[in-house]
Parts: sequence; C-alpha cells; structure tokens
Amino acid sequence: MLSPTSSSSSLDSVFDRPNSRSSTPSSLASSPSSHNDNACGSTAPTFYVCINSMAIEPDVVAAAFEAYAREGCVGLCVPHDLSAQSIPPFKDWDKKDLKLGGRGRTGKVLVSCPSQYRLEQRDMDTSTPITTLPRVAQHLITFSLAGLRPVTSTPIIGGYVVYTLERPIFVYTPLLQTPGFTLSSKPSSGNIPTLDEWKTVWATWDLITLQMIPHEMLHQKPIDLRHKCLFYIGHIPTFLDMLLNKAIGGGASEPQYFWNIFENHSEVPEKDEDWPVLETIISFRNNVRARLAQLYNDLQTGKRRLTRTIARTLVMTLEHEGFHIERAGTGTLPPPGFAAPPWEMLTLQWDATPPPPTPTVVLGPATVSLGHDDSEGDDALEGVAEDVDNHVFGWDNESPERKFEVSAFRVDWRPVSNCEYEAFWREKGADTSRLPGSWVYEDGVIKVRTMYGPVSMEIAQHWPVLTSYNDLQEYACSKGGRLPTEIELQLFLDMYEVGHAGGSNTGLRNWHPIPATTGLERTNGKGSNGGVWEWTSTLFDTHEGLSPTNLFTGNTMLCWERLTRLFPG
Repeated sequence: MLSPTSSSSSLDSVFDRPNSRSSTPSSLASSPSSHNDNACGSTAPTFYVCINSMAIEPDVVAAAFEAYAREGCVGLCVPHDLSAQSIPPFKDWDKKDLKLGGRGRTGKVLVSCPSQYRLEQRDMDTSTPITTLPRVAQHLITFSLAGLRPVTSTPIIGGYVVYTLERPIFVYTPLLQTPGFTLSSKPSSGNIPTLDEWKTVWATWDLITLQMIPHEMLHQKPIDLRHKCLFYIGHIPTFLDMLLNKAIGGGASEPQYFWNIFENHSEVPEKDEDWPVLETIISFRNNVRARLAQLYNDLQTGKRRLTRTIARTLVMTLEHEGFHIERAGTGTLPPPGFAAPPWEMLTLQWDATPPPPTPTVVLGPATVSLGHDDSEGDDALEGVAEDVDNHVFGWDNESPERKFEVSAFRVDWRPVSNCEYEAFWREKGADTSRLPGSWVYEDGVIKVRTMYGPVSMEIAQHWPVLTSYNDLQEYACSKGGRLPTEIELQLFLDMYEVGHAGGSNTGLRNWHPIPATTGLERTNGKGSNGGVWEWTSTLFDTHEGLSPTNLFTGNTMLCWERLTRLFPG
C-alpha cells in the first residue's frame, strides 16, 4: 500500500511451471494413507552429507539422497559464501565415494551421523536470515531439478547452510529450467506445456482433491458462493474435454451429460443423491486425460499438425487447472507426502529476519509495460496459424502490450503483516465477528489458518495478512495511505521481486506463507513478498486492442461485469 502504509496481500500463489518428477496419488483416496514412503518422518536426519562446493549439481544431490536418506530425509550441508570454513563444525566426518548416475561416475562427499553430532540451536547463525541469501536461491533450483524439497534451511556458524531434504510427490522448477513442448530438435523458449508438466499438475490436483479433502466434505461448499467440492473434481476434466473438442473436434467424452453438469451448469443436481458418484467422475477424468495424451502422441508422430489454436488450448487448460489448485480452502487435511513444518525452528528464523532500514521506497516517474503481443484473433491467419515455436501464449486480457506512465509515489517495502493488522484490529475494538478470513478465534486467542491447522500469532506474526480488499483499504486509509494501482504495483514487482527462480515462496515450495524479505541493502532491495497475491485499487476492465477469447467464451467479460479488483500474484 502506498505511503505511509504497506502493499496489501490476498491469496497464496502456488502455481508455477512444474517438472516431471511426480507421481499421481491414489485415484480414489480421499484421505491420506497412514503410511507414505515419500514423507519425511523426522526433521532430524539420520545422516548428514557435506558437499564442500559453492556449486552443486542436481545429479550429485539426487545421488546423496538415494544413498543416505533414511525415514524419507537426509541432511545436506553446503557453503553459502566464499568465507565458509573448510568443513562444517560437525564432528567425525567420514570421506565417502558417491556413485553418480551414468558411466560409472563417482564423487567425493563427507558423511556424518547425528549419533556423533546433532544440530543444536547454539549452532544456528541467526544473524544470517536464510531467505536473504542469494546462494540459497541457486540451491533451491538445484534441489527442484533433483526432485527434492527442503523441509528446513538453516544457516549455521561457519558459513554453511544445513538443509533437511525430502522427496515429495511433486516439485516445480522455475520457468527457465522448464523448456516448453516443441516438435523441433532445439529447446523451446515458449510456454506450451509438455505432457510431463500435465502429469505434475494432475498429481497436485489429485493430492488436494482426493487426499486432502475428507470424503465427508465432497458435498460441502468450501465457499458459500461457489459449488460443492465434488463439482470441481468433475469440472476440471470437463473443461479440458470441452476445449479439446473446440480445438480438434471429436465431441464429448462419455458420459456426455457431464458437460451440462460441470461446465454449462444446465443440469446441476440439487440433491446429494442425484450427483454422479466419485468413481464415475474419476473414470471420466481418466478418459479425458487419455484423450489429451493421445493428442500429444498424434502431434509427435505427425498425425496431427501443431497449430496456434491447439497450443493456446494446451496453455489455457493447464493454467485453468492451476487456478483451481490455488483455491484449496479450509477444512482440508495436511498434504500427505510433505513433512509438516517444524514451526519452532522456523519461528526462530522468521523472528531474525531484519526489517528494511527504511519502511518505504520512492519509485517513479517511470514507464511501465503490461502484457505482450499475442492476439487469439490472429491464430487462424495465413503464416501465423502454425508459427508456434518459441511463442508465449497468454490470456486475452494480457494482449496487446501496453505502456503506461506512472508518476512518483512512495510505497512500503513489504505487505501488511499479521501482527501489524492485529494491532490495527485491536485499535478498532477487537471485534471477533470481523476477523480476516485467514484468522480464527480459538480458545480466546487469535490464530492463523494453515493447511496444518490454526497456528499461533507468534508463529505467523511476520507473514503477510491474507484478507479482503475492503479490510486492507480500511487499514490503508487509517494510516493516511491507499492501495497501489496495478501499474504502481507492477513497477515495484519489476524492480524488486525475485520470483520463483530467485527463491520466492511460490511453486508450492511451502504450503504456507513466509515473511517478506524485500527492502534490505545487502540485496539491493530485492526479495519476495512472502508468497501471496496482492490487492490493487484497479478494476479489471477491457482495454484497446483486446480480442476476447473464443476458446473460453465469456470468461474475461464476466469479470468486468462483476467489478473485479486486480490482485497480481
């Protein structure tokens, strides 16, 4: 938010381009299994492995995990700066040969057991907040390419970072490490998703809808204005089926009447007993996924030509599924296959995250670019229809590129935090009937909702507050400020947001927010907003040159009619 207040925040941003290291959860499970071999059983690894190099490779990390992971996790020690000691301050390191994949390659590592040494709080370097270390961003990319995820990331005295790594059901890699689908022999810089990317998104969707949503919730509405949970399990494959039919023909997959229930809304049952059973919906889902896989096969074998219409359909339908992944709400179970956060250790680290030396920054005057040139209306033109290699497809409201002049303005470095908003809420009278949607009043205290159940304000105090536009607009006015416009927020993000490749809390790196890190001198102000979407005062509206989509008819225009506020993420 603009001076003297902070920018606002809304929903967790969890969608990024995935990699192929995923497995699909049980097709019918609606609650986590009692045992999951992927889950990290403890945040105290049996073995620690030290790779004494500033640059680590995915195959080395993957080999270390395969060799030394016990109970689903392994400890990895890596230096984060050139001044690091020759080895971490552990005791009794043993030199070991590590077998790397392919051609009998080996590498040298150090291995230590916690029976000889355990990481204690006194060993932690709390003066070095993990989220502000540029080297850590490179480590995170390496881990994702190895199919791994850090449960904890702890700077220790001696210039090292100690990671506890697990292999979850899926991981997401940054865009630059995820080439798009192409029929060329050269990697594509476009964004047509590969079938492996689809499988990762399916694994994510199935985990949430079939393992995190309890069976008794399937006929409940997570949000009053939305449909029941069961509807969305059928809606996702129906949407894909309908758009595939638009792009390549073939009609509706069986049962055809699903289109009327899950997309056209003309035959939505009123009684629970009149809905299709879950097994029938899953069978339909599998048929639609097989239809998509056949399309990829037909493209690769030359049976069907890759056109812009097909490419745009693949991009839009994948992102549509991602939009719904982001809507996972309250009442769900913790994500199976992912270790629960060690809140106590994380809280120590978050409390040590330094504030910016000044609360605000002045930006502008400047020219800001929005969108890119990608009109769906040109897809059928001669010479354009099959020009797909390295093209980046987007939604209709993202084209064409527009430039805007923005005057100078002052904006807070970081979003409004839970503790800041709590102070404001108490100043207003502490009305428990007017809490942010992400808060809950439990046992006489305010707690913050997470996928793992409510946590104390002491844990979540530094996270960005997740609440409504009206709440944050009121907060801004009370401080003599306002919420930023879309253009103003975009200028700030262009200059200071590091993104997924820079270590931000996106791509399901965590199932919860983290404190924002922007505004520090050591990183030239660059950092992350904590992994949230941020409200702006700009209304979602049409613009000159917009060509409404014919693939997803009415989607954008429906948002105009509802006077939707923009909140980029």
